[in-house]
Amino acid sequence: MFLSHQNIEECINTGAIIIGPDFDKKNIRPVGVRIHLGPSLLIAQPGQTIDLTTSAHLEYKEIDLATEEFYLEPGQFVLGSTYETIQTAPNILAMLDGRSTIARLGLTVHVTASVIDGTFEGPHSAVLEIKNLGDFRIRLKFKDPVAMMLFVELKDPVVQKLQSQYSQTSNKVVAPNLGFKTGSDK
Repeated sequence: MFLSHQNIEECINTGAIIIGPDFDKKNIRPVGVRIHLGPSLLIAQPGQTIDLTTSAHLEYKEIDLATEEFYLEPGQFVLGSTYETIQTAPNILAMLDGRSTIARLGLTVHVTASVIDGTFEGPHSAVLEIKNLGDFRIRLKFKDPVAMMLFVELKDPVVQKLQSQYSQTSNKVVAPNLGFKTGSDK
């Protein structure tokens, strides 16, 4: 069951959903919470070839949106993160979604990864997979309202532990970890 604004506010009041660092309840929308762009972006260095079956160190340039202007060109893809950190009770799943106004410009904030794993283990930001599918140059700024976080009540609470693949870097933008082998931390 997706949570409505009343359910979300109740969960925030009881601590079942914790949103940091300085959450304002005006960002609670009818079926989710407005989410903002974090302080940095990662831009893949051109000319790299990826083999999904082997470990590779990928090269990225980091952009600090607090000190640098950045314009996302048509067709360009970057990684970002949410400004907000999310922590939930084990029976609540956080799901990232775009905003209609932003999508109408051609800007997406997730390619396929909408489920935010591990929010029950501690607060962390979500990585944004940002792509400009439109024809406009889009200026991205720290704390731009770019996404929505939806919350879903699970039938049973999650008891399985989160993979350690990204658990050490929970509050910033993180590049893909192709060196992790599923099941190696169990």
